Amino acid sequence: MRLSVNNTQFNLAALADTLLNPQLSFDQRCSALDDFAAHCAAVTGITPDRTFSAWAEDSVLTSGVAINPAAAAFCIKDYQRTLQFIAGIQAALCALDQRLPARPIRVLYAGCGPFATLLLPLLSQWSEGRLDCHLLDIHAQSLHSVQALVADCQLEAINLSYHCADACHWSSAERFDLIIAETLQKALEQEPQWAVTANLSRLLKPQGIFIPEQITLNLWAAHWDQEQRYSQRQDPADLPALVDEFERHFLHCAVQLRADTVLLQRPIADPRALVAQVVDLGQFSVADSIPAHRFDLIVATTLHIYADIHLHEYDCDLTRSYKFYDWSPLAPGQSFRVYYELGLYPRVRIDRLDRG
Repeated sequence: MRLSVNNTQFNLAALADTLLNPQLSFDQRCSALDDFAAHCAAVTGITPDRTFSAWAEDSVLTSGVAINPAAAAFCIKDYQRTLQFIAGIQAALCALDQRLPARPIRVLYAGCGPFATLLLPLLSQWSEGRLDCHLLDIHAQSLHSVQALVADCQLEAINLSYHCADACHWSSAERFDLIIAETLQKALEQEPQWAVTANLSRLLKPQGIFIPEQITLNLWAAHWDQEQRYSQRQDPADLPALVDEFERHFLHCAVQLRADTVLLQRPIADPRALVAQVVDLGQFSVADSIPAHRFDLIVATTLHIYADIHLHEYDCDLTRSYKFYDWSPLAPGQSFRVYYELGLYPRVRIDRLDRG
């Protein structure tokens, strides 16, 4: 079923039904996302674009990079990522619907981009007045685009507010039942997810839900070349399958980023860093049982979106592994300290410890 024909009104309800139906094939749901992306581009004039010329228009913030509207629109093409986030958000809304029957559910969507991809399809599933939605993005073009899509889909009756600001610093007197913030790359590099989580966690109501619920970065001794070949497979694979297929040695859980604990991980001054502050993520040593010069140091990213909905390794671009070239290959007995650098280019940094 095509969801729009000849620029007629887009069937948003049919889109949501398709995306949320686990009985349909992955290809069917991807096709529905492609239809939605094409319609959004026709309405807004913003075409999903991952080329260098698109990324060159990103905004460099004090806490990381905010990708530009065309690049943000392209995230819809990372299909498993999009489908899992939409499923998680719908599940969270259903849980809040049961918990809060007497008043509207207050939703904040930070970094919504030009299509509000993770929320807009779901608005057709909720009755008028049930949701009070706030869309936050630093790019005015993205917010204007979403407004055009809301009008095109005849969603003006939905209570929607728009805020053009940096999510790392934006504040509000309001508190929210659900906060959605998907402003990250693999290994929490480049984009400001840490700073956004730390800032917006203050705006979450008690018992509220922050999506994603947790981002985990684990450090492994692994065979990088083999894992890159593995990642080219078409079928998503979870961590147990990966561990079964390749020899890996766990080294350290570097990050478990959660809204309810992020403020406990206080940044410290670090004169060696290119930025003013870092978060100390602990240290680890390479066990003597790990063969010398055979393994690379990699970081693996996984996302717990909500409840039992996850993104495992290699499910999507966000969860591809990342190699630390400076410390590969590893040698037994080496010791390292791990930091997360905050600032213009957020990233995990690993320092070799002086064993003298």
